[in-house]
Amino acid sequence: MKREQISDVIGGIDERHIAEARRFDPAAGRSPERIEGMKAKHIIPLALAAALLLSLSIAAYATYSAIGTPEAAEKVAQEQLEVWKEMGILNPDFQVAGKASRVIEIDARDGGAYWYGRLFPHQYGVAWSPGDGCRYGCFLYVDTLSGKLTSAFLDARPAEGREPLDVRTVESEPGNPETLCFYDNFEDIVPADMTVDRFCTLLADYWGFGGYTVSSTVDSFYGERWPAVDGSTRLLDLPSYETNYYLTVFFEGDQEGAPMYIQLNSFVGYADISLGAQHAVG
Repeated sequence: MKREQISDVIGGIDERHIAEARRFDPAAGRSPERIEGMKAKHIIPLALAAALLLSLSIAAYATYSAIGTPEAAEKVAQEQLEVWKEMGILNPDFQVAGKASRVIEIDARDGGAYWYGRLFPHQYGVAWSPGDGCRYGCFLYVDTLSGKLTSAFLDARPAEGREPLDVRTVESEPGNPETLCFYDNFEDIVPADMTVDRFCTLLADYWGFGGYTVSSTVDSFYGERWPAVDGSTRLLDLPSYETNYYLTVFFEGDQEGAPMYIQLNSFVGYADISLGAQHAVG
């Protein structure tokens, strides 16, 4: 924590925190004779430090409690989508409509996932489906302690009249052909000129990490290896079709060494960008 942040927090500690913190003071309860040699400058910092810890723990508990219900998680998820748009992570037109179609509570410590328990032990998953004229959908993971989005699967249906990336005809049943249209309208989700460096910088700022490293990717499930890309690469130029490619990023800070993922997917009827700690394979 920076000096300025500590000063701000200490400035917000009220008298009840100081009074409560005195219970932690080793000098509390001693006779005047025993504390005669102890100078005030030694006691006051101790009380302030204890009050600071108490204040921070109260704030953290309040944040966790505020995201303790599905309704609160849905509200926070909507607010964080707006934060991402204000930061430039998302296209300003990205919108979700109406109530969430699904909200589930997730205790990542019991999920059998290697990194998730270390990163975000308790989350809500909040989903919106496109509909009522809205072309966008998403599934967001909300950390109940910080209120931050930890992972996101962001979908966009193409605008009317957009040419598909690919068209295929398949027969799931003999004599019943079906036309499948794949789309790559990723600019509906993130700005078209977004680079990998810019995207990772914005995510590092949002999560509070000190920096990042774009890494090569080793996928043991598919048996694939992909080299790291240059940071100036346009995000929309990452492979997205007929490949399992995804980009691995290591952010620096409290969670150093924990991988994050960025992936573009062209699906039947829509485009999808997934990012964050949650990855179906990695």
